[in-house]
Amino acid sequence: MPEISPATLDEALQRGVQAAREYRWLSAVEMFRRAVALDPESAEARFRLGWSLWNLAEDDKPSITDMAMAVGAQALGFDQTARDRGRKFRGYRQRIDDAVYYLNSVLERDDSHARAYHYLAKCFQATDRRVEAEAAARRAAQLEPANTTYQNFAKGLDASPTPRAQKAIEEAPTTQTWDDLVLNPKTKRDLRQMQLMLEQPDLARDLGVQAPTGILLKGPPGTGKTTIARVLAHEARCNFYAITPADVNQMYVGESEKRVRDLFAKARANPPCIIFVDEIDALLPHRQGGVAIHSDKVVNQFLQEMDGLTSNSRVFIVGATNRPDMLDPAVRRGGRLSREIEIPIPDLDARIDLFRLCTRRATLAPDVQLEELARMTNGYSGADIKAAVNEAGLQALIRIADSKDSNRVLTMADFTFAIENLG
Repeated sequence: MPEISPATLDEALQRGVQAAREYRWLSAVEMFRRAVALDPESAEARFRLGWSLWNLAEDDKPSITDMAMAVGAQALGFDQTARDRGRKFRGYRQRIDDAVYYLNSVLERDDSHARAYHYLAKCFQATDRRVEAEAAARRAAQLEPANTTYQNFAKGLDASPTPRAQKAIEEAPTTQTWDDLVLNPKTKRDLRQMQLMLEQPDLARDLGVQAPTGILLKGPPGTGKTTIARVLAHEARCNFYAITPADVNQMYVGESEKRVRDLFAKARANPPCIIFVDEIDALLPHRQGGVAIHSDKVVNQFLQEMDGLTSNSRVFIVGATNRPDMLDPAVRRGGRLSREIEIPIPDLDARIDLFRLCTRRATLAPDVQLEELARMTNGYSGADIKAAVNEAGLQALIRIADSKDSNRVLTMADFTFAIENLG
């Protein structure tokens, strides 16, 4: 026989609690929904519904295996299996979202409801909404300081590493200036133009200059693209947000796009700022559909956010890549990252300057010839030269320690050994 619907709020709550004790979460959710229907203003009924929805979601939470099977099934053409796994992910997220809705509705009626804050924090943690989770957990711990469960949960969130994509960086990105970089005159001139447009947008506007949304730094690995972006932010006195594909891409459906939205929202709230995307070709590759549908959604979201930037927002995007051909063409079109700056491998004169820059704090022996070192390192990037100088220092450290030599200098032999060792 079908179960008779409860006639009163207390009866519905009692039935729901009994189902929860037996871990019949689906039945518990139905009973608590009935309780909310009987009294929509009951904070207890709304809390119980949010609490049971969270437990139901956790009871049937998708695993890494589910994700692997969904991707594999889609790649192999097993559409039905892929759809079944996709429904599981969507169902989990929907239950968490519903739980958040009802727990928030409890707090609208009773801001001192510690249990609602605690389970709201758990919901935020489940969907990787780190900042909101920490705030809700701290509030629960403040409301009930004697509750060790709340205290330990809040401390656990504070102690665990914070994903970089959730941080709002408002510190100076570096103390280096253009004088600390070795760049050819054309590259430095192009970068100075970008700096002045960020520093003096009114001047650029009076001259009829339409500021670009961002620039693309392209060049081989180790040529200093990341350092250039940091120096640009420092010289233009901008906040600096650095992200990588790993910071954005998440396993849960819709979470990667949310991280992109959150990133741009924080950037718009803290102008002027630079969003630096390292290995941008891995984050915004060619859109292909099919098995790459999740990647395509991230590209779409990023393009939408870029198009939403205006000349007054003072949010600037700097992308870095050594594979510009892998980028989606829409990213490089006019109005987006159409301004491309090549960062090449340094030539002979640049390598001499790099050796001079990297050894300025070291004591060099009279036999060290920077010009000869530059000739020996043809094809080296700036990072390679820095590594060679560091390796020479380590070699000198061993040599001086073993020989008890009081003359603490780097010799030509140390550099030669370092270059041969790295080569």
